[in-house]
Amino acid sequence: MNEPEKTIQSLPDHAPWWTWVAASILSSVVVLLLVASSYRGSEFDLDGFGTLPIQNGGRIKPMDSLARTSLMIITTRTVYTDDKGKSRPAIDWLLKVMTSRLMRDKAPSLQVFRIENDQLLANLGLKRRSGLRYAVEEFQDKLGLLEDEAKRANEARKAGKRLDPYQTGALELANHLQLHIQLATFTLPETGLFPPATRESDSENASEPADRQVWTPFLLALRAGREGEPPDPALEIYSKILGAYAQNRPKDFNDAVREYHKLLDTRVGSELMSKLRLEHGYNFLNPLYATLILYLVVVLLVLLGWLVPAPALRLRDIGFATALIAASLHTVALITRMYIHGRPPVTNLYSSAVFIGWGCAWLGIVLESFDKRGAGNAIAAVCGFLSLLIAQFLSEKGDTLEMLQAVLDTNFWLATHVTCVTLGYTASFVAGFLGIGYVLWGMCTPTMSPTAGKSLAGKIYGVACFATLLSFVGTVLGGIWADQSWGRFWGWDPKENGALLIVIWNALILHARWGKLVGNRGVAALAIAGNMITAWSWFGTNQLSVGLHAYGFDQTLAYALRWTWIAHLLLVGVAMLPTEYWWSNRANHDAAAPGVAGNPSTRGKRR
Repeated sequence: MNEPEKTIQSLPDHAPWWTWVAASILSSVVVLLLVASSYRGSEFDLDGFGTLPIQNGGRIKPMDSLARTSLMIITTRTVYTDDKGKSRPAIDWLLKVMTSRLMRDKAPSLQVFRIENDQLLANLGLKRRSGLRYAVEEFQDKLGLLEDEAKRANEARKAGKRLDPYQTGALELANHLQLHIQLATFTLPETGLFPPATRESDSENASEPADRQVWTPFLLALRAGREGEPPDPALEIYSKILGAYAQNRPKDFNDAVREYHKLLDTRVGSELMSKLRLEHGYNFLNPLYATLILYLVVVLLVLLGWLVPAPALRLRDIGFATALIAASLHTVALITRMYIHGRPPVTNLYSSAVFIGWGCAWLGIVLESFDKRGAGNAIAAVCGFLSLLIAQFLSEKGDTLEMLQAVLDTNFWLATHVTCVTLGYTASFVAGFLGIGYVLWGMCTPTMSPTAGKSLAGKIYGVACFATLLSFVGTVLGGIWADQSWGRFWGWDPKENGALLIVIWNALILHARWGKLVGNRGVAALAIAGNMITAWSWFGTNQLSVGLHAYGFDQTLAYALRWTWIAHLLLVGVAMLPTEYWWSNRANHDAAAPGVAGNPSTRGKRR
């Protein structure tokens, strides 16, 4: 008599209402805790100052964005610890830097420079400590040494040599110090602080919106006033703001900020100011970080749902509802970024990570809605979490809403070619992670029955079909764009080659299955290897520092890519082990009838 099949059962189609309530409460608590933890009160109207506009890097952004981006570059965080040990926001740090030369007392020592290399610490006369963050005053007497080391490292990089960790650390620290000095002395390149004084009456600028005009830098406005020209009211009010902060006069500071906002309404208009307030609110709420944490919660719910098979708890249903809430928040964040930037969803590496995570999450939710075994939840949560984790790292490189290069400054091709290719990446990654799930489920648990394994392999095949179509169409569209921009359809650029490899590999998966060259295990193994190719096209081609799509070598990305390939190669090797070593296969044989279980001819067959 056969034993009942031990496998992960699919839940009923309709989840009880209370699972949605539980997921909503859980998500709300997580988001509220994150928002509450980011709030830091002050007597100064830091939010009002944070929404003040500045023209930097080719776009108009709130001061809060400049502060967060600059502090993230220097210290890999958007908060800092003051001399009293309290965590303070980036805009407070920026004000301290901007007013450091105006303060009556000695400017506070800000430990924001992250130094990791032991040799560099020793040469600067510093001791390694928790947090690895130091103030410039601690190594001020070694700045000459740092400048020499950075100069040598820069010359080596220009000569095409690979920098060692010491040289990389010295060059990064020198660049961070330079950014700090530029902020303190108002000499940041491509930066204007004051919008044109007249918008309607000026015949040249009347037809140009404020974000298309050239704004006046602080030092240029200051010099113009000293040379006898009528002083700009904006300069006078801004000086009041900085002076009040330097002299610790909160009331005067707040009054001056309100006065400056009134002036801005007449110069830049309410529409631009509303967009700046939206960006400031987006920065404060940080919805993508909240989404990242929610995806992690879904991962835990999925694992608990598998490990604690108690139908009454409905953990997988709660996980599905939480994944849906997380993906919806992800969508809101994506649309908000598109509105602020005025561009399609993918414009740089950071936005590609955000978009890929979004696509993987929704594709996982669709898969889960058809077969509620938790696999779709796991794909949505794991891929969404990892993609946003990558985006979190990429945000340390600078403004994530940076202006585009001239050849990329076209919404049509960004909305067609780039979006289509990125969706091809998304589908390829989902197929690969489904393949990883197949291998881990079959090798490490006794619960994958032949029927369940066949169903999962079918999902891998279906997603690979979409990946092939999207990658092919996106690559062709890219060729048409290249023909219009560079005068050739195909130039064997590394990024173009990477896109072509994705198309070829996904087509190989489909033909191998159609020709019965591989079974379910083979499809899973090929999909896992597809992750390696997709990762190479996404990030690896950039590490070559050649071609029209190169964005420069990054040591951290190179290491991450290397370990990603090693891990995937190991998983492919595990997938190729004979099925007699698979736990689920042994369990299925043990549960079968004695005649079947004892027949050696049934062991080791391809599944």
